[in-house]
Amino acid sequence: FPDGKALDLTIPPGTEEGAKLRLKGQGRAGTGGGEAGDAYVDIQVSPHPFFERKGSDVYLDLPVTLQEAVIGAAITVPTIDGKVTLRVPENSSAGTTLRLKGKGIDAKGGPRGDQYVRIRIALPDEPDRELARFLEKWKPKNYQPRKKAGLES
Repeated sequence: FPDGKALDLTIPPGTEEGAKLRLKGQGRAGTGGGEAGDAYVDIQVSPHPFFERKGSDVYLDLPVTLQEAVIGAAITVPTIDGKVTLRVPENSSAGTTLRLKGKGIDAKGGPRGDQYVRIRIALPDEPDRELARFLEKWKPKNYQPRKKAGLES
């Protein structure tokens, strides 16, 4: 506050960006010795390095190896409450979204949100020559992803 006064306040669970918190009686005194008014706090939320909030749901882009995407895997995933194990189903394409029910934000006056994990296939930084040789010989059967997406006729 301008007069040097400081307050500790508890921000309620589920508070969103742009919310205003009212601190009753914590404002300046009224004119002529009147009662103190209210103070308002505007909430600004800094972005998280890997979680994205949409309402009471949380989104996470999760890098997985090509092997984990193709054959499936049980992997450790961060949530806002700590780490959990998530099963990546076999044959998961990039962009596949998996839901962790109840692992989102405590919604004010409603049920807790979910966490959605979007699969992102991450290849090694250095080229894997063995993988490249395998893929040069691999002939997919009836595999036309662009045609399936309507991008080719």
